[in-house]
Amino acid sequence: MGENRIGKGAGERFFLEYFNSDRIFNTIKRTDFLLLSAIESRAGERGRPGRTYLSDLSAALDIPIPALSKTVERLQDKGLVTWKTDRTAGQTYVKLTSKAVELMDSERRCMTTAYERVKAEIDPQDLERTMETVRKIAEILKESKET
Repeated sequence: MGENRIGKGAGERFFLEYFNSDRIFNTIKRTDFLLLSAIESRAGERGRPGRTYLSDLSAALDIPIPALSKTVERLQDKGLVTWKTDRTAGQTYVKLTSKAVELMDSERRCMTTAYERVKAEIDPQDLERTMETVRKIAEILKESKET
């Protein structure tokens, strides 16, 4: 298996990229985790620590702002983000709450533990072949969807 697949975050990538399943998630849904991760990774892009502007998130995820707003509102109702207006910038932004950070950390630990077990119980060559097959299938499905 290539180094880039085994390194830090490999367990998270394994379950997010190769297994489109909520089964590994215990405290939050996979879709929520993905959006929270996107918010987390873009926080501070405009030099404002912890803030992710809705317009930047919309562009990065290719999700129209009205649809994204509904999803962010749902996350806010769950206590996972705060949603405010930056009067200086004239735009809205979201921030992860401490609850979101704790739940994401817990989910990452679960993914890492499960991935370590997968690596321990499945021959590395078999696992690499399987992951390559899944990558190819995902590419085919994506191309089929685009045509």
